Amino acid sequence: MSSHDFERLDILTAEVGKGDLFIGPGGQQVNLSSVNVLWSGVDTVRQLFQGRLKPELLAEIAYSYDSGHDATVTVNNTLFRVMSGRRGGFRYILQNREYGLTILIQNFYAEADSQGTHVKIETSPRWLYERTSDQIHHELMFWGRHFLTGMESSGIAIHLAVDFQGWEPPTHFAQSFVTRAKTVSVYNGVSSIEWETGSTVNGRGETYTFGKANSLQTCLYDKSKEIDVSDKRAFMEGIWDCAVSEESFPDTCYDRDKPVWRLEIRIHHRIVNEIWQGSDIEPIVDFAGAVPHLTGLWRYALQRNRFEVKRDLIHPVWTKLRDDVSFGWDAPSLAYKRLKKQPGCGNEKNVSLAFGNLMSIYARNYFNPRQAWDCLKTSGLWEDLTSYYRNRGIGKNELFKLIEIGLIRRRLLTKVAS
Repeated sequence: MSSHDFERLDILTAEVGKGDLFIGPGGQQVNLSSVNVLWSGVDTVRQLFQGRLKPELLAEIAYSYDSGHDATVTVNNTLFRVMSGRRGGFRYILQNREYGLTILIQNFYAEADSQGTHVKIETSPRWLYERTSDQIHHELMFWGRHFLTGMESSGIAIHLAVDFQGWEPPTHFAQSFVTRAKTVSVYNGVSSIEWETGSTVNGRGETYTFGKANSLQTCLYDKSKEIDVSDKRAFMEGIWDCAVSEESFPDTCYDRDKPVWRLEIRIHHRIVNEIWQGSDIEPIVDFAGAVPHLTGLWRYALQRNRFEVKRDLIHPVWTKLRDDVSFGWDAPSLAYKRLKKQPGCGNEKNVSLAFGNLMSIYARNYFNPRQAWDCLKTSGLWEDLTSYYRNRGIGKNELFKLIEIGLIRRRLLTKVAS
């Protein structure tokens, strides 16, 4: 049985399908006229770029990093702190919180001088808020080209958010939430933990998180408390003060004495890829490609992760947030669906790690390039390995050369010969 919504009625115009009066199948009524949306937009963008790193710029970053603690480097007239990016799968992190960008450089699982996903740029909410959609796209492209030759966009992760007042989640919110998330924890304060409800609950229902960070994640939390922790009160209240409703116009509808809740949808680039591949639409690999689909992606996420009054009956507040919130574009008239990855696809990191481990074993046993080549063909890795490099413009001749160089490098520079 598919889920369904309460009937909607506009009290002023008597128009069915719109308005804030929701009527349930048993005649129950819910009036959400006091729920005010204060802001909606993109909270975070993570843009991936592939290409070949510019050696001079990489050398400058590496030299700065090796200089020790508090290392800095100036790139494009912007000062960045240089840190290790290994936890994020990259060698270096360039960070300037005041400017609003964090840039991860050199994929840890690929050689610096090879084609690869070597740049990842993460934006701050303020950086996004101060720019138009076109400016966001063009500036991200500018930074990508600054580090890479043959630069191409290779994926994008997006966080969509809406801030609202006039409704707070009940204590049974997590238990009434429908999600496909499988392994997420639930805890209240620090005293109890559950592993089966599909959510994380902080404190007394102040934060609800459903799903994993590397998938499709839904988060509902008290933003009016979070802004004090993140020191963003002045910034966010400046935005909320601009919100008006029909009842409050021309004054703001933001009430500083009431909590502001944020509903946030975090879509990992893997999920974005699965959606455009499964929906028969143009690839969504950069911000310009994502913008026309933001509202559609929002509705897709809220339809599959939803708060229900009872089984298969969606709560009116969820319907209102799903259908009334827009991100600059109307939702396209298409049915979004995900194309789950096939065996051997989407496992680039595993292929790279397995290849590197095998190369170390071959070097330790003094295999020559031809012996290593023949063993790779029968290793079970061959099809994925050749596909991995073919997608990066590297044919079998170049791959053989990489194997030859890799064996020499491991014997001369690593511990395999000791």
